[in-house]
Amino acid sequence: KMCNPRTSPHCAGRGRAGINLVYASGHCHAPSCIKMELWNADTGRLICRQTPLVGTAPAATASRPYDERGYVAIPPCLFGAESEGLLPEPFLAYDTNLTSIKWNNNTYAHYGEMAMWQMRGYQSWQPPPVSRTFA
Repeated sequence: KMCNPRTSPHCAGRGRAGINLVYASGHCHAPSCIKMELWNADTGRLICRQTPLVGTAPAATASRPYDERGYVAIPPCLFGAESEGLLPEPFLAYDTNLTSIKWNNNTYAHYGEMAMWQMRGYQSWQPPPVSRTFA
């Protein structure tokens, strides 16, 4: 009997049910945030690394809206089509174990620090292994 992924988010379905990740962004307070990483703990693969970009220009411009002295931008990790310059969408089975690592500057007290992630994806199934025959 196949379980229904619409009624049971932990079912295996055809192969393994899960999500294809299209967006990941760590919750990191600037300027204390040094960097954040999200790892697939089952495979040891890095899914996302975010490093803040510190503005250097005297003022923001239309072509560089986030490059202003004192401004910190933390770009998200985006996944999708290679033709759009994006990395491939990682497949995460519903039972995938993740590890979040955060580097933080604690020179000055700042309450509410955490290492959580905001992510977006769509339901999918793990593709079957590719069978290759070599002559």
